[in-house]
Amino acid sequence: MQLNDTTNLIGIKQDLYFTGKFNSSTFDQLDVDRIINKYYGQIQEIIRGINENFYMIVAVTDLVIGDGSYTFPDGVGAGAAPAYEKVKSIWAAFLPQNFLAPLATEYKRVDFIDPNQISQPAYTFTSPKAQPFGTYFTLLPIPVTADGPYPVKGGLKIYYIQQLDFLVNDTDMPKIFRSFHDAITWGALIDIAPRLRNDKLLKQAQDMFKKRCDDIANYASNRILDVSDSIIEGQDAQGGWEYPWGQNSMS
Repeated sequence: MQLNDTTNLIGIKQDLYFTGKFNSSTFDQLDVDRIINKYYGQIQEIIRGINENFYMIVAVTDLVIGDGSYTFPDGVGAGAAPAYEKVKSIWAAFLPQNFLAPLATEYKRVDFIDPNQISQPAYTFTSPKAQPFGTYFTLLPIPVTADGPYPVKGGLKIYYIQQLDFLVNDTDMPKIFRSFHDAITWGALIDIAPRLRNDKLLKQAQDMFKKRCDDIANYASNRILDVSDSIIEGQDAQGGWEYPWGQNSMS
């Protein structure tokens, strides 16, 4: 048997066969896939616990005239974006100069509001708001024809944390750091070793999985800085606020 690397599902399986001294006919392959994904999910959770933004992506859709309803990413359909676990922010470009190519500076951040916060249904918001309802949200104010030649191409952006990823096809690649793909192998062997009646392998797998999970946590925590630094736009190094007109106080 020629071994591949562990960059995809079939490579991880071959690593299992090599380390565990068994082959593809020993166990049902769907069962092996389930075990692999069980530990792959645990490793993803470790990385998410350090910084969930490793799994943040953006979904872009057109801003259209209608009832203002837009669905959150659901992962359904051919070519669909991965399903969401948490929405981080929504941005909308209501009136760009070019409705086919809005500029980054023309997007406004959308504030989330509870429907119960609205006492006047006919009130027109001047800044964009979103009312979440389970699998969709309503964007306010609702665009009208008089505002311009809608739709706005790519006028709505949803930044979100995608749901846990699972390996289904042999060519699927784990969404974890490539140098730690062996952690999936060691984790899967924790469930497989007892079936092989191999206590020595079980102990080795338990020790190695714990070690590699610790390694992943340490690596992830040093990979990128915290999302929010101590200084943001308009703030000086001492923590005060700078005013462009030279008055550094509110008096």
